[in-house]
Amino acid sequence: MKKEKEHLFLLNLDKTEGRSNQEPSNLPQPALAASEQPARGPALELVEKPPRAVWDFFRALLIILSIVVAAGFLLILLPQATVDKMTQDLRARRGEVHQEKIAFLYLGDETKDSNFHIRGVVRNIANENLEKLDAAVRTYSYDGTILETTLVRMNKEMIAPDETAQFDLVYPNYQSQFKSYSVEFKFRDGDVAPYKDMRTARTSP
Repeated sequence: MKKEKEHLFLLNLDKTEGRSNQEPSNLPQPALAASEQPARGPALELVEKPPRAVWDFFRALLIILSIVVAAGFLLILLPQATVDKMTQDLRARRGEVHQEKIAFLYLGDETKDSNFHIRGVVRNIANENLEKLDAAVRTYSYDGTILETTLVRMNKEMIAPDETAQFDLVYPNYQSQFKSYSVEFKFRDGDVAPYKDMRTARTSP
């Protein structure tokens, strides 16, 4: 009898310890850490669209840039002589053309002994001496583009009022390397010398 009581006591004790090891289901669960929270879908963020005025500004800017690029390509395709004439007309409209100081009296050319000669004559129509005046001769290809610009010294370093001066330029072994040419006058410091066109003759190669 004593052994049976001891056996029942041990059996009851085992059952009691088993219940103590089990967590009761009605106890409150501890809160999960932020890192242990279950994953959720991406949050939606509201992005404000730029005002309509900003889009209109950028659209207008793109249109202006397109016009500038198109004008640049047009200027490239135009002959240099046409561009020079347009520049002079624009400066004249803005009142930037200064009073003429020289008169362009003569411009001629000839081919002699396989050399191409260009000769020009100017007169000082200002009331002051003109010093260090050069002729800038531009040559053009057959498609109208500029080939080169050559600065030629006048035969006088100083041109007194009402006095004439001339320049001579020679292209050796000329074989129709260029189609036409033009002449303008510059002072050696870089300023352009406006002139009154009074030429009596002009030829082209």
